[in-house]
Amino acid sequence: MKTASSAGKGLLLLLLWAWVQPACAEGAAAVVVSLTGTVSAQKPGGKIRALAKDSALMPGEIVLTEKGSSARLRFADDSTVALRPGSRLVIENFNYDVAKPESDSLVLNLVKGGMRAVSGAVGKRGNQAAYSAQTSAGTIGIRGTDYALLMCEKRGKDQESNCSELDVPEDRRSDGAPVEGMYLTVFEGTIAVANDSTETVFHQGKSGYVKDKNTAPLELPKEPGLAREFPSVGNLPGAPTPFGGAAGACLVR
Repeated sequence: MKTASSAGKGLLLLLLWAWVQPACAEGAAAVVVSLTGTVSAQKPGGKIRALAKDSALMPGEIVLTEKGSSARLRFADDSTVALRPGSRLVIENFNYDVAKPESDSLVLNLVKGGMRAVSGAVGKRGNQAAYSAQTSAGTIGIRGTDYALLMCEKRGKDQESNCSELDVPEDRRSDGAPVEGMYLTVFEGTIAVANDSTETVFHQGKSGYVKDKNTAPLELPKEPGLAREFPSVGNLPGAPTPFGGAAGACLVR
């Protein structure tokens, strides 16, 4: 009876563990740590599904934040991403196996809006090129980094710019608003911005602007306000650690 009782308790604990580990779905890339408002995900050509706290995200899915909405994501390698309202982020590729660093891959595509990202294990285990963030203005490579990107869009005559709160030089303003393009700030580490024009390195504490993929990145004289737009996301205070505790405990292959 004692043995049966112990076995029963063990089974119950196993079931409870599985219930609180939604991010360990086979093939999952990331989990939603927190969100506000309306946030959804969509597979290419597929239906849109609403996301909630602890929702798992798969490679290839598109994460969308509506107006007034935001989300924080944590990947299986312990990378973190915070998305601001009106953003569209594609998880182009993700692969992480603690035992196989040579197969690492994390490729994000910020189609619109803005994000702040802190890199995890991918890109730090011998292959820096394993991590990249793509945008219409260029591709971001990392050197162990905490950085923010904001894509400013051209708006209609009566529409407010999605970057209206940024503090940029007068030569980067048009009709009272920051000109369209990508603004960036490096909070820690180094990033390299490469496009069809050139590759430019931005070190910790530096900010920049890139008009489009055919234009060389420019360094800005001061931080334009991305620190205000994106509070720190590195430690995600009070957030549970997904993927079974330590990074990679629930392997994504």
